Amino acid sequence: MDDAIASLHSCDALNISEAARKFNVSRSTLSKRFSRRTGSKAKSDKKQQLLTEKQELVLIGHIIRLSEWYLPPTPAMVTLWASQICGKEPGKNWAAGFKARHKDQLDSRYLNTIDLARHKAGSEPSYRQYSTVLKQKIDQYAIQPQNCYNMDEKGFLIGHLQKAKRIFPKALMKQQRLLGSSQDGSRECITLVATICADGSSLPPALICKASTGDLQDSWLQNYGPSEHPCLFASSPNG
Repeated sequence: MDDAIASLHSCDALNISEAARKFNVSRSTLSKRFSRRTGSKAKSDKKQQLLTEKQELVLIGHIIRLSEWYLPPTPAMVTLWASQICGKEPGKNWAAGFKARHKDQLDSRYLNTIDLARHKAGSEPSYRQYSTVLKQKIDQYAIQPQNCYNMDEKGFLIGHLQKAKRIFPKALMKQQRLLGSSQDGSRECITLVATICADGSSLPPALICKASTGDLQDSWLQNYGPSEHPCLFASSPNG
């Protein structure tokens, strides 16, 4: 199309019909473009972009940082961040278009999950980076130990996680430094939630049982002594 328009502006003395046949383009589109009633598709797409070029570069930088920390985001996460940046709701396929515009830098595919033990053994830099950022925020906001809690859960029936599509830098995939989300390898039926405070205190542990009705059964609490071992109990459909 651009070659046909350039030819019409040159001294080749072609009319619109001849130029359309010569360059195998639509005559009506060429006529509109030549009369400047419409612009190029690239210019039109640029006008309709949700984010500016600068904002998209910021978003790419965030994706790179998370991927380097072994946390490549999903398309839904990237779409959410875009809406927070511009204050508008992106279209259903916005993330796919965003990745396509930056195909030289970004890729997306379903990543395999990895056991936590293997993840911890192979990603020391990510944990070191996390600790550094955490300390900076504690110092910045003068957070006291009594206001710092750490919660962790251990599943006694958490199967393999399903693969999740992620968006990540191509460079990390080529360097074989990219991992999927972590999964627990255990096979039993209860989730244990433990919470401790940085001042040395702790909350009672919580046991979440699997129950489709939401009720707890007496048989699950056999030999339980609340005075000896305080504990919280709850249930959920999947435990």
